[in-house]
Amino acid sequence: MTNLDIGDLISYPVPLDINLLFAAGVVELAGGVLILIGLWTHLASLLALITMTMAYLIAHLAWFPALNGGEMAALYWAAFLVLFTFGAGPYSADAWLELRRQEKRQNKMEESA
Repeated sequence: MTNLDIGDLISYPVPLDINLLFAAGVVELAGGVLILIGLWTHLASLLALITMTMAYLIAHLAWFPALNGGEMAALYWAAFLVLFTFGAGPYSADAWLELRRQEKRQNKMEESA
């Protein structure tokens, strides 16, 4: 069984011998593509936030990011937090889908009135 070790204090067994590096790579690749096109940005950035948090806690656990090489993980964490908070913006697939949903609702309301 694989263990997820956070520093020397915490150790969690991971079921089914899942390779955590592979899982992190899949989340980063899929999340990066989704964020790039602006589709499901809140969900993708939340998953990336969790991945960056775990990467920092597992690989860079110390007091300050500049002392332990974790400044990039902390920087990406902050960027994903901004995307999770504010969304993708007006020129994203999420905004386009929301515009289509609003147009359909408007058409239904006009038909029923």
